[in-house]
Amino acid sequence: MNLRSTPADFQRELQLTQTFIHRVASLGKLDCHVEPAGPGCHQLFVLRVNRCDWVGRKVLQQTATGSWHINSLLKPWMLLGPLTDVQWSDEGIAVYFRGVSTQEKHAAFNIAQARPDSEVRFPFPAVDDKGLEFVCPADYWQCDDALAMQLNGDETHLRQHCTALLETLSSPGAVILDPACSTGEFIAHLARELPGRRCLGSDRSASMVEHAKRRHGMCSAEFYLADAREVAACGVKCDVLILRFLNAEVMTHNEARQTLRDMAACVNPGGTILVFGHTPVLIAVPYMAQSLKMELISSVAARPGQVELFQFYRLRVPME
Repeated sequence: MNLRSTPADFQRELQLTQTFIHRVASLGKLDCHVEPAGPGCHQLFVLRVNRCDWVGRKVLQQTATGSWHINSLLKPWMLLGPLTDVQWSDEGIAVYFRGVSTQEKHAAFNIAQARPDSEVRFPFPAVDDKGLEFVCPADYWQCDDALAMQLNGDETHLRQHCTALLETLSSPGAVILDPACSTGEFIAHLARELPGRRCLGSDRSASMVEHAKRRHGMCSAEFYLADAREVAACGVKCDVLILRFLNAEVMTHNEARQTLRDMAACVNPGGTILVFGHTPVLIAVPYMAQSLKMELISSVAARPGQVELFQFYRLRVPME
């Protein structure tokens, strides 16, 4: 869901969620899901696993408080099946797939967790009424308690995975940079859990930076008011660069590609770039990694013991 979503959109999403949860596949038979044009097309995803493409649709999930919300976590029941064809018509996007069992869907997720060449892609963008890429207006990022609670809650699994990963990838003295730190919760969490690292957070929203300083003033994380492009131009260097804003509804594809190119220069030789976020990653990361001569280590992640997936790209900058 996004800022343009209406109550009717939400009711359709809720109905679709129930359909997916209780869907009974015709095993081995071809089936079709038609996604109407408009809000929802950007929730279709393709899971590349074991050299096979599966199609799925991200739908609502119930939170601990009982509300319904779409986040970056994907579950096996969101899969439709192995993709066989995609067609566009006036009705919308028709995706054709082969019906599989619940066990096969779980197996696909388990294999994806184990294979470093697995990837989740969202091929269709969120668009506005003119058919252009939808980007949240600047005033959306004016921080208040409600927005901070939503953003912080949506990233819990991302914080957990990133912390566990950086415990082994970084060491005391390393510089970790989050150039769009939002509420500051993410980089402050890393500062608390990874002692000895220098954790830097910046954001172009003054209200976000003020919130971060007020909420996390007692931790060692440092916060600055700056646009990500300005940070790159100032010659700041880091060992770990966290890019969690090259995403749908935050910027356009072209902006995301250019931002990665600009900010890659911030990372020391042999350093790490992590790309993920609340909404789908916009750029074709394998292609960009090749273009920038970086090594793509992995593209998806999951919490220990959970049958789930979320986009989480790990790149290694070459040694000079």
